[in-house]
Amino acid sequence: MGEAVEGAPRRRLSAEQRRESILEAANEVFGERGYEHVRIDDVAAAAGISKALIYEHFASKQDLYIELLNRAAQELLGLLVAAASAPGMEGALRMENAAMAGFQYVQDKPHTFHMFVRDVTDPMISERQEALRRDAVTLMSDVMEMEPPETRAGMTRQHTEQLAEMVVAGFYALADWWLRNPGFPREELVRSMLQFMWLGLGRMQEGERWELRLEGNVRMDTETPSRDGAAPDPGARD
Repeated sequence: MGEAVEGAPRRRLSAEQRRESILEAANEVFGERGYEHVRIDDVAAAAGISKALIYEHFASKQDLYIELLNRAAQELLGLLVAAASAPGMEGALRMENAAMAGFQYVQDKPHTFHMFVRDVTDPMISERQEALRRDAVTLMSDVMEMEPPETRAGMTRQHTEQLAEMVVAGFYALADWWLRNPGFPREELVRSMLQFMWLGLGRMQEGERWELRLEGNVRMDTETPSRDGAAPDPGARD
């Protein structure tokens, strides 16, 4: 192979290409180190350009990070909607397909997903993370309402939002765990998530509802209910 000619002119990138190259470099650096531990100089070094050139495209480190969050959220939510609304997906299959797509995204882009779950002290970044989480809850509520109305009898939008909060929080937590335990098979993660979440949701779709047995009261010590949720019989003796 011939040697590269020293001093050969570098191909000049368009403004859009340059912006994309900055975002790619920033995504990797932020994902590895976190927001607080990265300077614009680090992004410039990773992108192979000057710091001044980054400021031609982004007003600040904060602006750059928020752009990455917005792009990542749009991509992830788009994948989830596509998976949930794919032909033939209904009930547990819909949830399984969406979960598989979500964890596939985490597997393919771990640095990107890190930005959703990593704590950041900057208030504007934290607010944006929370806003994107709420967007995910809204989307999951919409996914649940793709199911036939008869499977949601007696459930209002507030009920589906409550369930969606739990599903999204569970996905975030499990994906964060997976980033710390990357050798665990993706299929087993999906199985764990569906076993925990869908077995309950499936029974709800069949019309089953939990009836409170403690009348909304909190009981402590000897008044603690049995493991099956039933209140202890005050007349019972050992």
